Amino acid sequence: MNKQRLTITALALAVLTGCQSSPAPTVTEVPVQNEQVLTTTSKAKAVTTTPKTQAVVTTTPDQQKLSCEPLRYQCHSMQPEQDISENTAKDISFALNIATHGYYSAAAIRLEKIKSQNVYEQAIVDYHLANMNMKRIGEDARALDYALKAIDSGSLPAEEYKSALILAIKLFVKLGWFELGEEKALIYLAYIGESFDFDIFEIFDQIAQQKKDQTRYELLLDIQTMIDEEAQNQTAQRVLDEIQTRIAKRHANQIQFEKQIKPPQKLQNNSTCQTLTYQCHNLRAKQVLPANIKQAIDKATKQQQDNNAMAAKETLESIKTNSDFETAMINRKLAYLYSDVKLHELSVRHASAAINSGALNAEDHKYQMRLEVFGLYLLGEFERAKQKIEAYLNYIEKSSDTYLDGVLLKITKQQDDQRFFKYLQDKTLQNPQRAEILQSYIDFGYFGEIQEKKKSADTPKSYKPVVIFSKEYDYPIEAAKQGITGSVTLEFDLNAKGEPVNIRVIEASPEGYFEQAGINALEQWRYKVNLNDTGNVIEGTGIQVQFGWNLGSDK
Repeated sequence: MNKQRLTITALALAVLTGCQSSPAPTVTEVPVQNEQVLTTTSKAKAVTTTPKTQAVVTTTPDQQKLSCEPLRYQCHSMQPEQDISENTAKDISFALNIATHGYYSAAAIRLEKIKSQNVYEQAIVDYHLANMNMKRIGEDARALDYALKAIDSGSLPAEEYKSALILAIKLFVKLGWFELGEEKALIYLAYIGESFDFDIFEIFDQIAQQKKDQTRYELLLDIQTMIDEEAQNQTAQRVLDEIQTRIAKRHANQIQFEKQIKPPQKLQNNSTCQTLTYQCHNLRAKQVLPANIKQAIDKATKQQQDNNAMAAKETLESIKTNSDFETAMINRKLAYLYSDVKLHELSVRHASAAINSGALNAEDHKYQMRLEVFGLYLLGEFERAKQKIEAYLNYIEKSSDTYLDGVLLKITKQQDDQRFFKYLQDKTLQNPQRAEILQSYIDFGYFGEIQEKKKSADTPKSYKPVVIFSKEYDYPIEAAKQGITGSVTLEFDLNAKGEPVNIRVIEASPEGYFEQAGINALEQWRYKVNLNDTGNVIEGTGIQVQFGWNLGSDK
């Protein structure tokens, strides 16, 4: 009798809060050879999982499933809690305990090893993985991926669902994907049934600051400090309406734009390998370098590892080759060497030579194509980089590549091509490997906001060396004691690292006091240099500089 009264009270409360009560759907489990499909008899929606052990889903007569359409926090929070298996609960508890000591990586690894018994357990694990990766340095891509998985599962409890939404919004904003952050923010506010929330409007603040929109920033600040709650809600709602209108307009434009995008054409009947693809290329007999050339390349590799790039370059250029394959392998190694010392123009040149020869083995050919894209991006040659990405995808006969998809995202962001960027964003978020694509996008952000190179006949490129580091130089003690002032003129050359070498004194006034101090100072300087086709510094010889000492200053 008491149980019946409690059930009736709960159902009455559900009706008062706008939630409809319906009997718990009967759950049947249909095992298949490699997977299990869970289906329900009410609004059946198939959910595919791949657990190794069979999940048992049960309900009791007293449990009532509340149907919240659309999903709202007030109704969602009344859903009966589901149980987690003892083993999963123990593993989660252990991982969270590790995290309390600051070992977030170890905790994440522990969570990833959990074998969830059902969709609900997996959602809880993904939720904790999102939070754990958020605290790890350089793991924002994984954090966002797990947060979206947990949200999209539709199985999170109300509080965890709220928290996961906030986490996803913050990560979108951190990525610089402000529009997606705003879209998720509108979903969050609709979910909690409020037009104003301090956490969300603080995030809107951050967006306004990053966009350098001072007017909007001040408006958002005013809303957060309003005392009159009604006025606060009304003003906040106007901001939300503006965002909603902007999003709707962008979506309408995006639909029209995506209709114009032609799907990539699949290669038709390439059985004779007339078009070079990775699959055909890989059928060729693998070529092997002669022992003497391999030994020389290994020597250059050791020199490079010892930070002696100039010696490695000289070793590689001294190798006598007897075939296109051997020449291509030298160019391949030089491309990596120049990339390592950030001489990307030369890296691209050698990578292109290796690729265009058609003499490399398939695997080396593939990675040289990727290196070429990398170099072109860093040079700001965005259009050429996009063409090379397309050529690479044709070569591997795929429509996407997780590494280069991230590069393409970054390029379109840099070019401010908003419609194509939005198209790529949507593709990324729908891709099962989105974490890898997002990581690539983030990694390329570490190179800074590289500006697209614009060719201009009016502004020829200067190849003169430029000082990038210098420091204060000492006043010689003997000269200072005797009150002597003076100067010294030095002449020097530059090596490929931008270091002054072959320093010689051209003039000293007076002699015998300042020469060594000037040489010691110059040896600390570093220059940005450009190399010619032979690897020598352009305008890197016979450079002169004058140092002066005056008792009125430290120099």
